[in-house]
Amino acid sequence: MKFSILAVAATLLLLSPSQSTTDAFAPKPSFAQKKTSFVARKAATTVEVPTKPIAGMKPGTSGLRKKVEIWQAADDANKNYLENFIQSLLNAAFENNGGEPLDTIIVAGDGRYYNPEAIQIICRVLAANGVKDIWVPKGGIMSTPAVSAAIRRKQGGKPKGAIVLTASHNPGGPGEDFGIKYNEAFGQPAGEEFTDAVSCDSLVTL
Repeated sequence: MKFSILAVAATLLLLSPSQSTTDAFAPKPSFAQKKTSFVARKAATTVEVPTKPIAGMKPGTSGLRKKVEIWQAADDANKNYLENFIQSLLNAAFENNGGEPLDTIIVAGDGRYYNPEAIQIICRVLAANGVKDIWVPKGGIMSTPAVSAAIRRKQGGKPKGAIVLTASHNPGGPGEDFGIKYNEAFGQPAGEEFTDAVSCDSLVTL
């Protein structure tokens, strides 16, 4: 069993936007915007990482919620925990899409502890799995209802789904909760048929 990940992040994240906008998604930087700081795009290679099933990695319709240290893989028992779960989500999403990678996916969270680091890892796994467009809002922060609305109404393309980083009302921070859930093509939370297909015990080698 393996998961695929890019050795170098493939997204551009604005560090200090020089434009004001009501759009939740950061505008693409142009060469004329010299005051805008951003992480330069670098060449990336796909790496397949051997992995193994991790017990208890089964989401419900509200996603999977665990202590943040589990997601961070603070010990060997949870090695590659986040990568494994995202690969499992993608396997189920691809199966729902006729076995084909999704063109566009939103990745956003509620801003809790570990949100920025998790988004970077998730984007690398998505890119390595053939997701062409990854929409990340400014600062990586977007409410769950806003993500749902963006899936349905965003101009310039239509996301096929979203990975939402939230544990709702659960407390966040070190020693507290972090969660991830998947929204499907119409902005709705993943149903039981989808979540039943998500299992780290049945990872597919991509």
